[in-house]
Amino acid sequence: MTDDLIAYPSTFIPKLNINVIFKENPNYPQMKEYFDMMGYGFLATEFKTIFLDGENFIGEDSFTFDDMKFIEAHEVSHLILGHNGPRSEEDEIEADLGAYILLTKHNMSTERLKDEFEHRHGVPFSEELLDKVNDRML
Repeated sequence: MTDDLIAYPSTFIPKLNINVIFKENPNYPQMKEYFDMMGYGFLATEFKTIFLDGENFIGEDSFTFDDMKFIEAHEVSHLILGHNGPRSEEDEIEADLGAYILLTKHNMSTERLKDEFEHRHGVPFSEELLDKVNDRML
């Protein structure tokens, strides 16, 4: 581990890498542009890597480990569900539902996901929504 990057295999798909990049990394200014467009993290399929903005995990209002795993599970769900190109609102809902399935399967917290679901998607979370993705998840 260095001060500018943490790298590890995904909890959900071990052949997929997770890179948490901090502002000390010389590539952070370029990566920040992508984080600003895509959110806290994004999947780069050509590199088999999910990049997370490490700056969200530092400071008083920083994200927790559970938040980090939610972001990872969300991005992995996009991959599993075959979402390519620009993401629609439906893709984002499906990725959150897929994340719920992955987190539950690995006995990880789903509280942040459930708490944020309505704010993110305009509808309250319910397990009935999982029918949209159940058959396409691992």
